[in-house]
Amino acid sequence: MRSHRLPFENRWASGEHAWQWHRELERLGVSTVRIMFADHETHRTKKHTVVYDIPPEFVRDWLAFHDRSEARRQRLWQLIFAASALAALGIAAAALLRA
Repeated sequence: MRSHRLPFENRWASGEHAWQWHRELERLGVSTVRIMFADHETHRTKKHTVVYDIPPEFVRDWLAFHDRSEARRQRLWQLIFAASALAALGIAAAALLRA
């Protein structure tokens, strides 16, 4: 069986088991997992699993990975917008100076 590498740092499990957990969380989606994790942290702190058999530490790492990815994506869009605005400003200034 082929070993998979998780796209985030994980100290709680490795190998095929961790990959199955990752796949299950990806299937559920970030918003659903976030709600389930919040419910676990609020009402079920004594329980050792959040989603099916996935421990809360693994879920916390997975959510942190997705938060970092989203922050990176937002920064990229901000940079693209800023570069576009500067280019438009430069073009407008050049057109104004020619007139």
